[in-house]
Formats: sequence, structure tokens, C-alpha cells
Amino acid sequence: MRWIVATALVLCSMPVSARAQDSTAVVLQQARDLYERIELERSLPLYRSVLSPGWRFEVTQAQRVDASLYLGAALLLLGERDSALAHFRAALERDPFADLDPSRFTPAQLEAFQAARQAVFAIAVRPILATRLDPRAGRMTFTIATTHAASVRCEIRVADQATAFPAFVGEIRGGLREIEWDGVLPSGQLAPSGRYAFVLLARSLVAARGGTQVTDSTAVYFDIKQEYPALEDTLADIAATDLLPEQYRASAATGDLLKGLGIAAGALLFANVASSQDLGGANGMAAAVGAVGVTVGVTSFAARRGGDRPENIAANERRRAERSAANAEIRRRNADRLAQTVLLISPAAGRSN
Repeated sequence: MRWIVATALVLCSMPVSARAQDSTAVVLQQARDLYERIELERSLPLYRSVLSPGWRFEVTQAQRVDASLYLGAALLLLGERDSALAHFRAALERDPFADLDPSRFTPAQLEAFQAARQAVFAIAVRPILATRLDPRAGRMTFTIATTHAASVRCEIRVADQATAFPAFVGEIRGGLREIEWDGVLPSGQLAPSGRYAFVLLARSLVAARGGTQVTDSTAVYFDIKQEYPALEDTLADIAATDLLPEQYRASAATGDLLKGLGIAAGALLFANVASSQDLGGANGMAAAVGAVGVTVGVTSFAARRGGDRPENIAANERRRAERSAANAEIRRRNADRLAQTVLLISPAAGRSN
């Protein structure tokens, strides 16, 4: 009695979803045990209760498929082939990847299951698994399934753009097919970070009733994130305020002219003050000095006014060349780092086929 009470308390304290899953799993296990002991009539009500719309516990997709497969297998052994085929078809419609293990089921069951495959057309893409893809050495694999022979087109689409390209186009005879992709776009560019879709478009090669061919489509979504070593920022262009002036300012030329004129004026003034009749006139010397001053001032004015400064121009060119070489080396290192890019693949949250 204490054990029963303790178990009841534990079950009551568990989340509802956990208790529901446990209840479904327990019933399916009981049904499987009865099937394995060939107590088929006793297993049928359990499988049917799990598949019933009135089943009050949560049932996963995989559990529904498993219940349909075993219910069909049990009905076939009991001679109810049509009902068995109906449940096999239901399993395949829910999951085209569903199959029977040849080591666990009889040839008759396997034959009936294959007949169900031909009677229903369903396709699927296996969910994307998180992976780290090195485009230089690896491939990511998309696994598709069709219940029978079909003409298929597999596309990879960029979810927020109109970009789409085929990953595989051809016929498959039914069953599984693996499609590989190296993470490179048709342009040769590595797939940028973003959301993508793997889209499967299929047309049955088995004519349905009335001679029509059935078509179907499905898709899975996944995210890509590029991963690479941290990149360096290039150096900014040298600001004009950080460069040496490459031309003389007009004020410098004017100053030189004024200096020359000042020298000439000073020489003439000195000559008038210092002249002596006994020593002889100094006007000739003063005139010569003044002429030299005027000549130098005018020559400097003409040379500097709007003229280039070669030494500064050369110094600025050296600085620009050094900056350009530094940026070229940074870009080279960044290119080497980008060449090491790997793609982090993950299923897109909230999206499924």
C-alpha cells in the first residue's frame, strides 16, 4: 500500500506531458510484448486505443507510426489484408521513412508493406541535424524519401531572397536518397550567413486512378552561420591635417618680398645717415645692397607664390605609400583568415517540413 501511494504521488508531481508520454509508451510496450508472444488479439485493442481520437494522452508522430505498423502487421497475420494495408498506408502517409525490418517481419508482411508503398505517394526530408561543415573537405547531407518511384527536383533556396538552385534533379525508384551539398553557391561564393530552405518537389511515376500522376512538395529550413577568425580593421586614410603642406602660402611669399624691400630701404637709409664728404659717398654701395635686397625679395616672391614644396610632397608620398602597404598586408591576413571559414549548420527554430 505504501508503494502504491508513493507511486501515485510521484505520478501526480510529474508534468502532465511527461506522464502522458510515459502512459503512451507503457501501453505501446505492452502491445509490443503481446505481439512478440503471438497474442495478436490481445495486442490489437491496445494499438487501436493509442490511435483512437479519444486517447487522452499525448502521442508523438513516431509513436503513431509505430502503432500503425504493428497494427497492420498483426492484422495481416490474422488474415485481414485490406485492413493491414490501410494501416501500412497510414504509417507511410505520416512518415515516408517508415519501414519494416526484414529480420523481424515475415515475407508476407514485407510484401504487403511494399504493396502499400505502391498504393500511396508520400515524400519527406529528414530533419536537419546541427553540424559544422568545412567546405574544403566535407559535405552536408540531405536525406529524402519517396514511397515509390518518382521524378524529383531538390532545390536549395535562400529564404529571404529569390535565389534558388538545384541540388539534384532526376528519378529515384522509391526509398531513401542522400543529396550532398558542399555549402558553396553556384557563383562559387561560400553560402553567407542566413536562413535557407531545402525544397523537395516530386511527381509520382506510378499512375493513380484515372491515369493522373500525383505531385507533392515539402521543405525543411535551416540556418547557416559563417565562422572564421577575427578580422583586422584596415587603417583609415591619412587626414589632410596630418600631412605636410605641399605648397607655399601666399603670406610667406609676401613676407619674403617685404623683407627684400626692407633690406633695400634700410641700405638707402644707412647710406644717407652715414655718408661723409671726407670719406666719400656711400650711395653707390647702398644702391647695390638695395638692388640685391629687391632682387632677392622679388625672386622669392615669384618662386613661393602658389609654388610647390618638393620636400613635403615627397614626405607625404612616403607616408601614403607606407599606409597603403600596411592596409594591403592587413587585407592579405584577413583573406587568409576568411579562407579558414567553416559553416555552422543548425535546424531553423520553429520551422519544419
